[in-house]
Amino acid sequence: MQQVQIQEFILRDTSLICPSCSTPFASPQIARMPNITAETTIEADLHRVLPAAAVRGALIAICPACVYTWWSTAFAPHFYVPDLLVPSPEIEYPKKFAHAVLTGRKNGAHALDRALLALNGLWCARETYIGAGPEQMDNYRADNERWLVLAVQELDTALRDEDWNGNRHRYAYIMGEVLRQLADFHAAVRYLDTVVARRAMLPQELIDHQRQLAMAGVSDPTVLPPHVVEAIFLPKPQVIVAEAEEPIPAISTPLIFTTPSMQMTAAVR
Repeated sequence: MQQVQIQEFILRDTSLICPSCSTPFASPQIARMPNITAETTIEADLHRVLPAAAVRGALIAICPACVYTWWSTAFAPHFYVPDLLVPSPEIEYPKKFAHAVLTGRKNGAHALDRALLALNGLWCARETYIGAGPEQMDNYRADNERWLVLAVQELDTALRDEDWNGNRHRYAYIMGEVLRQLADFHAAVRYLDTVVARRAMLPQELIDHQRQLAMAGVSDPTVLPPHVVEAIFLPKPQVIVAEAEEPIPAISTPLIFTTPSMQMTAAVR
């Protein structure tokens, strides 16, 4: 593959250097990603639904020599033409994120970084089943549950760590939403009850709606309406008044797919 277009997304082979063993290799990366609009399909766990698992899979690169696996943008570029290099191993797209989680654990990456990888693995697994028939539903549910459990484990570890600065309220919201999808409704409500909308920079109506779904025992993923997408991802500039309440803490950890550039390095996020 040199270049592939999937709807408005373009994937292109790129030459990279492994930061672990210095092996040059070729791996697909996202060369073009359309901007988010109010009509973009985004689910309540704040991830952009991509048209195919191959698109999200291109966010991850695997070294063919030592199997070091991480976000593809973390690999330095190489000057060789991709056709002259050994390609990255071809594996199922969600498994690339599983390898990345293992690499993160091996190299001492923070649990929040691993959680973002697990979340993307979850979303990639779902995108694998786009267009699947009823006969695939059992496999879908099993894969979905495995990834939800992994995401909860990593998020729980991250949120228990008090030593990192970031938008904890937003990650607590994501935790509550993932627990709702896992059908752990009691825990989901407990997390959602801790979220302060202003600090999470999320509409109160979204938090209330997902809490109501958890209270009603609904675990299905939900799609955000356009006005909520706009409020979160396309906010209008606000005038800051000097006498305003204490400001929301600065976000030093990446939000999941907030901007097109973050879509390629993130985390969704």
